[in-house]
Amino acid sequence: MLIISNGHGEDQIAAVLGGKLAEVAPEVTIRALPLVGAGRAYAQYGIPVIMQAEELPSGGFARNSLRNLWMDVKGGLLGQIASQIQLLRKIRPEVDLAVCVGDVYLIMLAGMFLKKPVYFLPTAKSDYIRPHWRIEVSLMRRFCQRIFPRDARTARSLARQGLPAEFAGNLMMDCLSFRDPDYFRLEKDWVITLLPGSRREAYENMVDLTAALTALEELLAEQQGIAGTRRYLLALAGGLEVAVMAERLAPMDWRLVEPLPEEAAQGICGHLQGPREGLSIMVVKGRFADLLAASDLVLGLAGTGNEQAAGLGKPVVAFPGRGPQFSEKFAQMQKRLLGEAVSLVAREPRVVAQEILNILTNADRREQMGKVGRERMGEPGGAKAIALQIKEYFRQR
Repeated sequence: MLIISNGHGEDQIAAVLGGKLAEVAPEVTIRALPLVGAGRAYAQYGIPVIMQAEELPSGGFARNSLRNLWMDVKGGLLGQIASQIQLLRKIRPEVDLAVCVGDVYLIMLAGMFLKKPVYFLPTAKSDYIRPHWRIEVSLMRRFCQRIFPRDARTARSLARQGLPAEFAGNLMMDCLSFRDPDYFRLEKDWVITLLPGSRREAYENMVDLTAALTALEELLAEQQGIAGTRRYLLALAGGLEVAVMAERLAPMDWRLVEPLPEEAAQGICGHLQGPREGLSIMVVKGRFADLLAASDLVLGLAGTGNEQAAGLGKPVVAFPGRGPQFSEKFAQMQKRLLGEAVSLVAREPRVVAQEILNILTNADRREQMGKVGRERMGEPGGAKAIALQIKEYFRQR
């Protein structure tokens, strides 16, 4: 089985599916072809990557704008595509099934150059945002043997058009692995987790996120009757460095404090001390699910991360970032996907801070946001359900 994915979030979903298949059907040989980046997520599950892609300027978001596409073309996109097509043709005799995780571009590649049955996980589209275009439906009808959309509404829509689509569960929620969320919780008051994104633009996004926290502390100092403590957590993606983050924030009077040995053992890689007394952000790697679970609210400029937070019932506050990933267009699309679960505001520190305070001091609104998030994202369990169907496919061959 060859897994083809085109994005860091897609790699994580695909890797979880591959890992679950290895459990239920160890007789199946699994290989991966990530079309964006090195595909680090696959290593965690022992899935070999047959070709790594060079990181392009858009970070995998060429489809978000013509400018991103042009940057990638100049950065070598066409050469990468040619190499990937050549590889697919070469390995065709070795592959029995292609599992494509991402958008319809993948099924075109697999259908035209691998020419083997395709199982498709269309993570890039949802009827909550916009139904699949007619040409996408046509491509799925031509190339796909099974389709597993990201939500039940989209699955029903595709099935009504005669496609072999079913909702088996949300694999994004299967990607969350919990260790000990209680370590990061506060018994009282608030825990807020920051998600700046997983690509280089995260460093710039943190400038705006820290400005929002500073504004929040100023707002709380001005208002009477709101006491207590806050804990701010930063989920730092694997490809980002806390030292680089601290260097970018230094002009705003933030400084990095090294963690204690016992903290480092818990995945804490430092504390960012802010310009106001008592304002500190705990920077954590490798405990993403625990941070989300421990949170009362998530302030996020992330794609998959924001959606997973909503799926856990956590209110999400977001605003457009400064890079190609969490653009205004992308933020609006995510808002349509998650509905009331996410509050999308302007990139103004005081506006962001006021919205955080509005949500955290309104229990009914927090509950409603959490309810909508869980409904929109769905339950975990999709990885095992799809893996069992793949196992059955190989059994019947």
